[in-house]
Amino acid sequence: MSKSVRVPDELYALVKAEAGLTGRSIAEQLAHWAKRGLIAEAAEGARSEVEAALAVSHKLDALDVRSGKRSPESMLLISRERARQSKRTFPKKFKSG
Repeated sequence: MSKSVRVPDELYALVKAEAGLTGRSIAEQLAHWAKRGLIAEAAEGARSEVEAALAVSHKLDALDVRSGKRSPESMLLISRERARQSKRTFPKKFKSG
């Protein structure tokens, strides 16, 4: 779903020019810059590139869930139903008594 957003004329001209150079549409160029901005902000407080990438990934995943593109269930490594059906066992060395 697309939305209309007002941007200053100078920014529009810059985006249009850059989009022409990179072969992207204006919307694709704005989305590209927005994602780069997310990455840059995440990198400021991150201790590593991996930590920064994870922070951005979490933000994008949360946005997908809020916008309805993905369900919260799709974010789980193991489905709730499969986890409920599993039998929990622990090695004897971890059992008390």
